[in-house]
Amino acid sequence: MFIHKDIIIVFLFLFFILVILLVIFIRDLRIISKLIQDFKGNTIRSDKAFFFNLFQPIIFNLNLIIKKLNEKSKYSRLRIFFYDYFFKFFPDPLLIIDQNNLIIDMNEQAIELFGEDSKQKNIFSAIRIPELSSLIDESVKQKKPIERELNLIYPREKVFKIWVSGRRDLGKNKLNFIRLFDTTSQHNIQNIQRDFIANASHELKTPIASIMGYCETLLNEPPKIKSKKEDFLKTMFNEATRMSSLVKDLLSLSRIERIEYIPPEEKVNLIEILENVKKTCQERKFLSKTKYKFSIPKSNIEIIGDKTELQQVFFNIIENAITHSQSKRPVQIKLMKKQKKVMFIVQDFGIGISNQNIPMLTKRFYRIDSVRPRDTGHTGLGLSIVKHILNRHNAELKIHSEIDKGSLFSISFDKL
Repeated sequence: MFIHKDIIIVFLFLFFILVILLVIFIRDLRIISKLIQDFKGNTIRSDKAFFFNLFQPIIFNLNLIIKKLNEKSKYSRLRIFFYDYFFKFFPDPLLIIDQNNLIIDMNEQAIELFGEDSKQKNIFSAIRIPELSSLIDESVKQKKPIERELNLIYPREKVFKIWVSGRRDLGKNKLNFIRLFDTTSQHNIQNIQRDFIANASHELKTPIASIMGYCETLLNEPPKIKSKKEDFLKTMFNEATRMSSLVKDLLSLSRIERIEYIPPEEKVNLIEILENVKKTCQERKFLSKTKYKFSIPKSNIEIIGDKTELQQVFFNIIENAITHSQSKRPVQIKLMKKQKKVMFIVQDFGIGISNQNIPMLTKRFYRIDSVRPRDTGHTGLGLSIVKHILNRHNAELKIHSEIDKGSLFSISFDKL
């Protein structure tokens, strides 16, 4: 078959053109590839490419992706810088440990306290805090942060409020973040205050008892001549009695604060304790005429606690309700089981307490009415003592109240 010479020339010319275009296309691909390989964060330009219009949509989309990645990268770098700076110069000691309890990082404060060589060591050999192991295990088990006040034994004796984050997955490692807040100075101040209160109360106890004894003796003498002496002696006796109650409460508060973080170990029967409180209420002559009613179950209810302290808690709350509530109906005093809890409830139907005063009720010497507690012989320490005793028993006090409708004090204990 004969092919015309002109046709062959045309085909050769077309083939030559296609080869040239292919070479140019490959060259453009290499240019784009090199631009991508040499990418330093700037936008990619396609004007050097021969097939500019062909590559322009691709380059445009690539530049959009690059812009977004740059923004994310910049934000990530800022975050890393901030967290690194924050971690390094945080005012409290910070540590990061792995799943094997090895210290993998420490901030400046931790290095200053425990030494640079503590890195890559087991945390329990670098930091001598006996209860730290159980605190870390508890946070891992519960999968949530836990905070507790613990004593550091080595390298120097201190008290720290320790926060443990609970393990978090980071690649192959499971990391735990630990923060130590130094509360040593606060404890020292509290100890000084407690010692002062204990010593002052102890010194006042004897002279107050002597004054009360002399007043009582003189008041019991048969009056020969009526004078104002008896009125003066009664006033002295009442004031000495009030001071004696204050000293007694201060000594009680000082004692319970010293052992607040030592949980009781004795098994006690709340029914028996409440029966004793009931007898005390019946024997006590309250100045208020408010009536009260006990609802005590017959079956025993046992918890881990201190009998004397719990008796004091129950009586203080009941006495407050009877003395101050001005309840129109009898004050209801109940003890009951509720799921895994034991509930002690005192409810009155009197004047109530405003919301702004409720959080302050357990503060020392706090009085809603600054005159009435003095007249009734109260020191303003009763509910503060209650709070510290309940902290020791891992119990929770809740107060609900409405003006002119009454108040409800409830305490929940862990049931055995």
